[in-house]
Amino acid sequence: MTHILLTGAGFSRNWGGWLADEAFEYLLGCAEVTPFIRHQLWLSKGRELGFEDTLREIRELCAANPDDAHKGELKAFETMLEGMFNTMAIGFARGEFEPGQNPQILGPQPHPVRDFLCRFDAIFTLNQDTLLEQRYAQSNLLEGSQGKWFGLQSPGMTDVLVNGQKYAPPGLFKPTDAPFKTQERQQAYYKLHGSSNWRSADNSALLILGGDKGNDISKVQLLSWYQMEFARLTQQPARVMVIGYGFGDAHINDLLIAAAAAGAEFFIVDTSGIGVLASAAGTKGVPSQLKMAMQHSIIGASRRYLKESLHSDTVERTKIMKFFN
Repeated sequence: MTHILLTGAGFSRNWGGWLADEAFEYLLGCAEVTPFIRHQLWLSKGRELGFEDTLREIRELCAANPDDAHKGELKAFETMLEGMFNTMAIGFARGEFEPGQNPQILGPQPHPVRDFLCRFDAIFTLNQDTLLEQRYAQSNLLEGSQGKWFGLQSPGMTDVLVNGQKYAPPGLFKPTDAPFKTQERQQAYYKLHGSSNWRSADNSALLILGGDKGNDISKVQLLSWYQMEFARLTQQPARVMVIGYGFGDAHINDLLIAAAAAGAEFFIVDTSGIGVLASAAGTKGVPSQLKMAMQHSIIGASRRYLKESLHSDTVERTKIMKFFN
């Protein structure tokens, strides 16, 4: 049985990462915000959509009107987004990753988050932040996995170098040439929508945001392979734990529907529990295709915050860890 983890924004929220509404409010306060960008942000908000819709709209307007003014607005908004991820990265570096640890105490201390994450055969994420690279990857995975993992690796990525030197953690990376492959004894970490510290061939941020993610992913060979890896691993005997994903991306939901049809089992960690599936709602009260496909494959759910469950909630932790039995 393969154990797979899929995370969304609600996972990073345990350590202070922003959800969509919080990101919207951050962007309104950026120094780079222009009247045009502010207007587009509020238009997206009025449609009950987020900042990703704003990016899609500005990109489409720039494509239709490729003048300096529209290019400048797009560049300003992309700079705001990079600044947002950098702000979160600074917060992750300063915050507490393993709850309850005391650096003043000598000797071994528990690592409930690390030891939990080490139990997965592969980790997939829809997030573009660098929480796991900054905190989990630096936490002695060899010990946490009882010798299974030497470290964490995003397949197909290589360091961007400056004068032959790597950037300071969390680093800066770019895709290698195909074929792509995983490395032995490295826990594979697939960032399905790119990352704030990844760069394309033209040195732009390799971030998949906006309302047409599936089409955008198809243009990036590495990310297309990541999707195929998710399909391959979840369409064999597998259990998939979904943490903090709102089920709002059609291209991901299609993969989950196929996994359920192949016999995969699911455990959901979300403050709404299994009610989060309503985010991918059908029409006029009719359950969505996703909910209908998954509901007979769900083996449990947790409505509590993961960090607290792993650290101090022994009742909830017992329920979550049954996933691996």
